[in-house]
Amino acid sequence: MMWADDPEKAKSWLGPWSGLSHCGRCHTLMSGVVCPKCGRDYGADAPLVVRFADGKEVLVPSITMPGALSWTTHSLLALMKREWDRPIVEIDKNLAAGKPPAQRMLIVILFWTLFEHHMDRFFDAALAGVPVKIRADLLRRYATIGSRMGRLYELVFDCSFEHDLSELGHKNVYDLLSKIQKRRNEFVHGNSEAIDEELVRETVECLPAVQAAWLGLYNYRCTGNPGAPAVWERDPSRRL
Repeated sequence: MMWADDPEKAKSWLGPWSGLSHCGRCHTLMSGVVCPKCGRDYGADAPLVVRFADGKEVLVPSITMPGALSWTTHSLLALMKREWDRPIVEIDKNLAAGKPPAQRMLIVILFWTLFEHHMDRFFDAALAGVPVKIRADLLRRYATIGSRMGRLYELVFDCSFEHDLSELGHKNVYDLLSKIQKRRNEFVHGNSEAIDEELVRETVECLPAVQAAWLGLYNYRCTGNPGAPAVWERDPSRRL
């Protein structure tokens, strides 16, 4: 049974984002209280003393860690879940020639929107050490997701997007992303049959793996610079 068909597992679509926090020092996305990259121990801070009106004092942990999830990510995952849970209805088979479009095709469109949002944040962080005007020019020049996964990635890291995903053990994720990108582009350019129910199910089934692959890639390539924007922040240079 696919995870999304399991009543318990499908209660939340956060997947690998669930329980993650954000290291305020190096921007690593992590679980637990000790950052695996910079070593900061958030549990070692001195506790706070809380004094009540009756004079009683209580020691409470001082851990305050921001979450790793942007509001856009949360919203898009919630919309995908709503589409998946929506009942399938009968449609007019004579609506158009050929196969009818997948009723839950919006899931694939939302998935790709989510992926582009993630890659926006990826490059905001990855290019944080580049002078502001050069960074803004690069992001304008390579504005499409295809050019960022291709030429821009190679310029910044001297290797391909596919290579890094493969090195992290996610070659299958790269293949799936390439397939979804191709079919999504065909759909928005007029091929209503490009997104079928099989692609919808494949997209949902692999959603946790894609999210985990992106998190691994982000921690591998985008952390360590305290001046970089957090994963939920928009790079101010985009307004230049």
